[in-house]
Amino acid sequence: MDKEPVSGICAVDVMHYQDLARQYAKKSLLPIFQGEYSDGNLSLLPEKLNTAFDIGIAATPDESLAGCQYGIWGGALDETGIMPSALLLSVIAETCGGVAMCLHAQGVASNLLLGAKRKLPFVPVRVALCLQEGFYPPFIGTVISPDQDAPAKITTTAVQTNKHYIMNGSKSFVYSMNDVDAYIVFALVNGTWGCFIVNAYENGVEMMDVGVRTGLRACRVEHVKFNNLKIPLEARIDDGDARELVIRALNLNWTGMAAIAAGIAKGASAAARRYAAERYQGGKQIEEHPAVKMLIAGAEASVASAEAALFALQDGNLGSLKHLKKTAAAKLSVMELCSRAVTDCLQIFGGYGYMEDYGMEKRLRDVTVLKSASGSPTYLKQFIFDIEKEGVL
Repeated sequence: MDKEPVSGICAVDVMHYQDLARQYAKKSLLPIFQGEYSDGNLSLLPEKLNTAFDIGIAATPDESLAGCQYGIWGGALDETGIMPSALLLSVIAETCGGVAMCLHAQGVASNLLLGAKRKLPFVPVRVALCLQEGFYPPFIGTVISPDQDAPAKITTTAVQTNKHYIMNGSKSFVYSMNDVDAYIVFALVNGTWGCFIVNAYENGVEMMDVGVRTGLRACRVEHVKFNNLKIPLEARIDDGDARELVIRALNLNWTGMAAIAAGIAKGASAAARRYAAERYQGGKQIEEHPAVKMLIAGAEASVASAEAALFALQDGNLGSLKHLKKTAAAKLSVMELCSRAVTDCLQIFGGYGYMEDYGMEKRLRDVTVLKSASGSPTYLKQFIFDIEKEGVL
C-alpha cells in the first residue's frame, strides 16, 4: 500500500510494518514453496508460525510474548488504528493468503481477550473465534438480539448454575492455526449475548476438520461442538452483554479478509508483470501487446481501489453498527475488485495460469474462498440493507 500518513500512523510506521512483513515472507514463507507443492510444503508451516510469534507479528493474549500489543490485531489496536495490522496481512498475503489467514484468525480472537482486560481462568497462546453457526455469520436481527428468530437465531447456549455455566451447541467454519489452546465462543445467555473463553482440551469440546478445501489450505478450518461443557463463571469475558464484542469481531474479521484479498491481488499483479516482461510472442515481449497492457493496468487499478477502500476504514469505531455497515460494504467491494484483478492477471499466463507451476491458480482459489468466507456477497448485501432499514445506526 502507499506510504502515506493516516490517522494514528505515520509514513515511517507504514514502512516499518511493511518491511517487517516482507522480511517474514521472504525468509520464512518463500522456502515453503520450494518444490512441487500446490499450496506449499505445509509440513514446514508450524515452524514458520512459531517464527511469527517470536518476531511479534502474531498477536496473542499472553503478555509475555512479543506480539501481544503490536502483532496483527494486538492489544494496541485502538491506539494505532487498523492500518498496521491490515498492512501486515496484505504484504504477507502477497506470498501466501493461507498463512495470512492463520495470523488474522489468531489476531481477531486475541484482540477480544485483550480488550476484556480481566483476569482469565487460564492464559492461552493460540486462540480461535467461534461466532458463526451454519453457513452465515449472524444477521443484523441476531446481532441486535441473539434470540431473534428471523432469519436466524443463535442456538449455542450457556446456562448459569451456582458454580459454572453449561454450554451446548455448535459453531461452523472456525478458522485457526493448528494446536489451538482456547476458543472464544459467543453464546446465548438469558436472552443476551455472552462471550466465553473455552479450553480446547476440556471434555465436552469436539472438533471436526471440514476436510479438503478449495483454497486457504494453510489455515485450519473446523466445526466445533460443545456437549454439556462445564465452564467456570470467570470464563465469561463480557460485562453482561457481549453485543459490542460481536460487532467488533465482525468488523475485524471482514477488514482482515479484505486486506488479505488485496494482498493476494497485489501478488498476482506483480507476478503477471514479471511474466509479461520475460515472455516473447511475435518477436517482442508480451508486455508490449495492447491486450496484456490493458489486463495489467486494469488489475492494478482494481488493487488501488481496494486499498483505498481499506484506508477509508482507519478511523471507525469497531464497536459500532455504523462502522460495521462500512466494513461490510468494504468487504463486498474489495472482494469483487480483487477477484477481478486476480482473474485478469491469470489471463496473461494463458493456459499456464491454470497450472500449479506459476502459483496463479492458488491465488485464484484463495481469493475465491475469501469472497464467500464469513459472509458471501448475497449475505453482505442483505446485511447492509437491513442495517439501514432497521435504523440502528
